[in-house]
Amino acid sequence: MKRARKIFVLMLSCIMLCGITQPIQAASPDSLVTVRTDFSDTSVPYAVPVLQYAGTGDTVIPDVVLPEGSAYKVSLTHDGNRNFIVKFYNGDKSNLLANTIGVFAGTSLLERGSTAARTGIFEIIASGNWTLTVSTITNISTKSLSGTGYKVSGLFILPGTNTTVTMNYTGKSNFIVYAHYSNGKSQLLANTIGDYSGQKVLRNPENTTCYLEVKSSGAWTVDLGYGDAVSVVPDIN
Repeated sequence: MKRARKIFVLMLSCIMLCGITQPIQAASPDSLVTVRTDFSDTSVPYAVPVLQYAGTGDTVIPDVVLPEGSAYKVSLTHDGNRNFIVKFYNGDKSNLLANTIGVFAGTSLLERGSTAARTGIFEIIASGNWTLTVSTITNISTKSLSGTGYKVSGLFILPGTNTTVTMNYTGKSNFIVYAHYSNGKSQLLANTIGDYSGQKVLRNPENTTCYLEVKSSGAWTVDLGYGDAVSVVPDIN
């Protein structure tokens, strides 16, 4: 009886040790994704998450499908202290969404809209934990904005007349501002390095909706000159 008990204890110990020493498999990105499939309501006045991922370190997420007909942005966070680079590959094209060092929280433009579903691959190079959320650009904004770093604004309606845009930026690296229109056209408003204060003409020949894409490392303001209250664009929106 004692011998049988010793054998049982020995077997149980072996099972426990084997369980402890077996390697832990990283979760597949597919198990972390939340997918929205119902796009019938086009009047939703806020950003709608379409895909959500989270992980640690270098990761490739294949077979990413973006439904047709919407403009999409990507909100990113990273808590590491080294490189954080995110790219989206679609066929022979690639879109650099983030290229920074250290802690990061910001939003980049992914897709301006398409008549067909887009299929691609996300590549993340990271030294820490990261999150990636793809959302529709459906939230509403005023025509005077402020923020810090990489941002994509909400939508606002332009009346169809040219206007003067006033921009200010405090930072050491790039300051890039694009205006994207619902008709598929875009206009580069700023592309400089270091502190900036200046004005450009926003060419707006027709009544259309618009949103801004800003890439920077510091604080900025963009005022389209319509006297609107300032909308602060959050890090994750």
